[in-house]
Amino acid sequence: MAKTPLHDLVAQYLNSRLGERLTIDEVAAGVIAMAPTRFAAKGQALGGDKALLNQVTREIYSQRPSIIARHPEISSDTSRSPLLVFAEPTQPDEVPAAPPDDDAAASPQSAPAPDATTEAEERREQDLYEPIRAFLYDELGIMTRRIRESTSGNRRGRNGNKWLHPDIVGMKMPGRQWSNLVNQCVSALPTRKAELFSIEVKVRLTSGNLREAFFQTVSNSLWANYAYLVATEVKGEETYVELQTLCSLHGVGYLTFDPKTPEASRIVIPARKRDEVDWASVDRIAKENADFTAYLERVHNYLQTGQHLSTLWTSP
Repeated sequence: MAKTPLHDLVAQYLNSRLGERLTIDEVAAGVIAMAPTRFAAKGQALGGDKALLNQVTREIYSQRPSIIARHPEISSDTSRSPLLVFAEPTQPDEVPAAPPDDDAAASPQSAPAPDATTEAEERREQDLYEPIRAFLYDELGIMTRRIRESTSGNRRGRNGNKWLHPDIVGMKMPGRQWSNLVNQCVSALPTRKAELFSIEVKVRLTSGNLREAFFQTVSNSLWANYAYLVATEVKGEETYVELQTLCSLHGVGYLTFDPKTPEASRIVIPARKRDEVDWASVDRIAKENADFTAYLERVHNYLQTGQHLSTLWTSP
């Protein structure tokens, strides 16, 4: 009787743990436990369980492109180390639409709501803002403010400011952990400086949305010292390679955010610092958005007084 191919075993195991992100060695251990008789002879020949686990791990890693090609529901996140693999439910935009029959076409109630998928993605993105803000402060010492489109002027209509301002802005100042005496010395000198951050948030980056998401980040963030694109995953190795290329060309950084375990989030691609803030762009955004004006007031307060008053940064 022919053995079940390894790629099918991997697919079966990942589908049994739908949505879970697993390392290659975790998948190897799960596959061996799921089909012990299939691997018994190989384990004996290799000299034990540890050697078998190492061998199957290597085989899965080498076959990973083929596994993903054969099983479209399986993806890998190459932005993490160690690399993670997972199976996920088919996304709504990946389900082919059935041809409508005449009755369905005639009934306006049978048609799906326009942009339903986009709106759902936007709601998921909004759920990430506060956890990301907490991570930026707790782990990186960046104080942030949320920039809401609802506080922008609406002269350009719906989505008119999509390419104007980022989702989150931040400030990182020297001396957060310094003693009071050192901070007083810094305050007495005319060299106090804050670093300004611009952060664009996306739920996930795919081959279909990467370029739009990236150049939206570029457009919204050219004013700041540091520009970052944040996402919970990069889907596909080719997408990640293109992301690396774009970041290198434009100086934008990439931060991978884990909503389930925020402390496991990390900067994968550091942003390249711009020494000077583009104040003309800052002025343009401030004239359009009240939240951004409030952010500048807090930056100015720090530059004038040396006090960051964290209570002023907790909302919106």
